[in-house]
Amino acid sequence: MISFSGIDCSGKSTQIELLCKELESQNRKYKVIWSRGGYTPGIQFIKKMIRGKKAATKEERLEYSKKINESSKKRKLLFTASLIDLWFYYSIVLRFKELLGKIVICDRYIWDTYIDFKMKYPEYDFEKGFWWRFTLKTMLKPKASFVLFIPAEESVRRSSLKDEPFPEPEDVREHRIEMYMKELENNRWQYAIDATCPIEEVYAQIREKAGL
Repeated sequence: MISFSGIDCSGKSTQIELLCKELESQNRKYKVIWSRGGYTPGIQFIKKMIRGKKAATKEERLEYSKKINESSKKRKLLFTASLIDLWFYYSIVLRFKELLGKIVICDRYIWDTYIDFKMKYPEYDFEKGFWWRFTLKTMLKPKASFVLFIPAEESVRRSSLKDEPFPEPEDVREHRIEMYMKELENNRWQYAIDATCPIEEVYAQIREKAGL
């Protein structure tokens, strides 16, 4: 498994596309997974079942999310379900895909989710809880893990070009970068990449580190 981490618009998708082309040229099987706690398939299915067709537009989805977060019980229930589904996805589903002989490529991974949870659910000391610790012990570990860095200002610029539906303000992105830097000091990733460099130069580093 190869994992890619970083804030929005740091170039993860672009580098993954280049990696996929490389693997295809070598006739190697792979599976790209977009993985983010709270958005894993099981949780997405639950959300869809609950809201039905009532939250199809951007505004409706925001209103639905607001109602959930206004209820402490619903918020805690959704968060707990997210943790359980995170364990199932990372420890069972991804491991099974690798057993099928595919190279699993993760667009975001566990430490992106850690930062998401710390920012979105500051009231929960989840990293000391059973499900988080169990996930860290049993999850599929990447053979090569990358975190891509760009300045918050550049992230905002790229986000506007992509016309993202739920863009974060620059100060929030700066806070995320600070958290990524802190986790980098905690050795959460094998390789840190300056993604402001030309795309081809960034990929050359990734290709070398991934052993391709």
